[in-house]
Amino acid sequence: MNTREISKRWENYRKANSDKPGARENELAKIFALINPEEGQKIWEAGTGNGYLTFPLTEAVGKTGQIITTDVSRGNIDDVIKKSKRRKVQIKAMLLSPEKPLLYDKKYKNYFDIVATIATLHHFDNRKEKTGDLGRKNALKYFYKNLKIGGKLVIGDVLHGTISQKYFDAIDNPEHCYPLGHPHDFFTKKELTNAVNRVGFKGVKIKIAYVPWKFSSVKDAENFVHTIHNAKCTKEKSFAVSKKYLGFKKVSGNYELGWELFFLTATK
Repeated sequence: MNTREISKRWENYRKANSDKPGARENELAKIFALINPEEGQKIWEAGTGNGYLTFPLTEAVGKTGQIITTDVSRGNIDDVIKKSKRRKVQIKAMLLSPEKPLLYDKKYKNYFDIVATIATLHHFDNRKEKTGDLGRKNALKYFYKNLKIGGKLVIGDVLHGTISQKYFDAIDNPEHCYPLGHPHDFFTKKELTNAVNRVGFKGVKIKIAYVPWKFSSVKDAENFVHTIHNAKCTKEKSFAVSKKYLGFKKVSGNYELGWELFFLTATK
């Protein structure tokens, strides 16, 4: 697969989120409240994306804290580094390889107060490569290793059986999500609970939340969906699939596209 095509997919992902920063504010507000970052804390954000969680975390921990954000996309990392220089904030953004997408360095063992990740856990496995759940379980293991005793894990992601999972399966093709489709499986609640407990975490809490994406117009919603998934079909066809599986309605002057994520908290 041409790496340029994959880079373009991530470029459009960043563009969609950056052009409509309020679209995903419901899920951002939910995970930020669970993280509850404090000044001086050290936080590992696994999965940088366009930095929509990175920068609020940076502001919260202040100059005495530290945010380390990691991603396998050079475009995502370069974009956040550029933004951090423009905003004059300190962020350590680290590019990791798809083969080693975690912080394996021993200096990060028992290092972080919080490990947080949103919409990223499922990316650690690829069903076309038949990785099963090994990548996700390995990620949980290193989240645990790199947390301090008493440190907190916070995850927001898609759970099997939710409308979001059914939608992702429906667009697992190059026409609706170019170039690779969306070849990722999702834990059931029981599988996720067992995996987190086996690693050694305590006090595991998992709740599914309805966190719809918000738009000011139908056109904005169409553009967002088409762009974020780098779709090659028409905007109308792309949006028809999202409406079918997620639902779309007008609420208090805005338009909402349905979205469900699980939110997990646990401690080491």
